[in-house]
Amino acid sequence: MKTKVKNIKQTFKVRDESITVFSDAEVDTSSGKPISNVELDSIAINKAFTEYKLKNGLVTSTEIVSFRKKYHLSQRSLAKLLGIGSATVARYERGSLPTESLSNLLQQLINDDKSFENFFERNKAKLTVKECDDIRRMLTKSKARNSLIIDAYLTRNKKVEQTVYSGFTNFNLDKFENMVVLFSQRDKNLSKTKLNKLLFYADFYNFQKTSNSLTGASYKHDHFGPVPTDFELLYTQLSDDGVIDMVPFENMHGEKIISKKEFNSDNFTSSEIQILNEVLKKFSKFNAKEISQYSHQESAFKETKLKENISYEFAFKLK
Repeated sequence: MKTKVKNIKQTFKVRDESITVFSDAEVDTSSGKPISNVELDSIAINKAFTEYKLKNGLVTSTEIVSFRKKYHLSQRSLAKLLGIGSATVARYERGSLPTESLSNLLQQLINDDKSFENFFERNKAKLTVKECDDIRRMLTKSKARNSLIIDAYLTRNKKVEQTVYSGFTNFNLDKFENMVVLFSQRDKNLSKTKLNKLLFYADFYNFQKTSNSLTGASYKHDHFGPVPTDFELLYTQLSDDGVIDMVPFENMHGEKIISKKEFNSDNFTSSEIQILNEVLKKFSKFNAKEISQYSHQESAFKETKLKENISYEFAFKLK
């Protein structure tokens, strides 16, 4: 039997609700019927679970992992705080559906640093001294560093927060910063134009696979292709924080981004790291003009107008 991998519509029953997703499947080339492929079937089922979570407002596995890493929480320490078993946290992170009550609690803690701080203070007796010290350090760092820039960014982008225009994800400055760091480490002549496109493709490819963006950034149609909204504000803040330098090219046509710190992989899951590496590999030989022209062929660019917000739904039409 000859087979091929094809992106097809698939429907699954999730808690008595029919959920339809588009995902790769192995099909018989003669009949066109799908056949069993454990890896591809698992990916499709996880997509259905993710779609169900988004449709019903449940916390996603990606959000839980990002939350843990933000505060240097192990699965065990998060489980102790929540009063559940560490195996339960592990199952949720693998894609299992959480209970509605626990999902609501996690979303509150994830979306509001103050709520987490208060919850931590009420439950810190469950943790070791070291675990408490780690959390306090990360809370202090998060509040001091993120407040001004995130407030400014979210104020300017309030209408798209937690919508299809942000990839149903809260803006995550740590992830955004580390993606900029990684891309500038790998490309020693990285221009803002190319960086904007790498960020766009990383966020949209991740949405294509998980129904969530990586950074929570929104994107707009610009002359040179899709760009993160208010990217100049974000890059200026990263420069002020000593994360990057923006140095003029020798011909004085634009600036290149130079990383001044190391990439922190703790902010990402293994599948997210894979997405970043795939984007880097795909566009490794592209210069700014070439990747800009490439992005102009995307539906996300052709079907939007100048300065218009770009929906993450265009992720499913990427070349």
